[in-house]
Amino acid sequence: MRFRGDIGVGGVAEYCKLKIKNCKFQIGVVLVVGMTLIGGCKSAQVARPLTAELAGNSAKDQLSFWHTLAERPVTSNDEAFHGLLLYLDGKDEAGAYGGRVEALKARKMLPGGFDGAANEAVRRGTVAVAMCRVLEIKGGVMMRLTGGNPRYAVRELVFLDLWPPSTPWQTFSGNEFLGIMGRMEDYQRKPAREKAGATTQAAE
Repeated sequence: MRFRGDIGVGGVAEYCKLKIKNCKFQIGVVLVVGMTLIGGCKSAQVARPLTAELAGNSAKDQLSFWHTLAERPVTSNDEAFHGLLLYLDGKDEAGAYGGRVEALKARKMLPGGFDGAANEAVRRGTVAVAMCRVLEIKGGVMMRLTGGNPRYAVRELVFLDLWPPSTPWQTFSGNEFLGIMGRMEDYQRKPAREKAGATTQAAE
């Protein structure tokens, strides 16, 4: 799949690259999804996802979404899924979170049994499954056998140096999510022979 839309490579992808240079990917600052609460564990919440106001498809709306997301401390499921659809199609015609989930499930880009809420902090494992699907990364034996398990998807992306060391339960800041999108675009632009030359048999 290639990046499409009015913004194009010169927009979102280039903006992502600039943000990576400015923040050095902020590997050392990790936001943890899990929060211990009375009665058990609950995922971190985003009080008001940007998609409530910045979900338009015009070039101006898309740039406003990416620019504002870069300043957010946590990326929600709804924001991440909106961003993925913008990356894939250059637009998001789902209109609401439920539609975004259905659109990504139809492309087999979400883990089996996914039921996260719109305002929950997106898990790296969830994004890893989508990213491996977009980049057609098959992975090693365990990833193939488990059909895109978040754990093995994360390990594969770390092994390929597309991600920093991560666990499936961590989340992304907005800036980190933009960096991931930029890395995904860079990988897609590589010649096929260069991709084929990368060994994808991560330790399992």
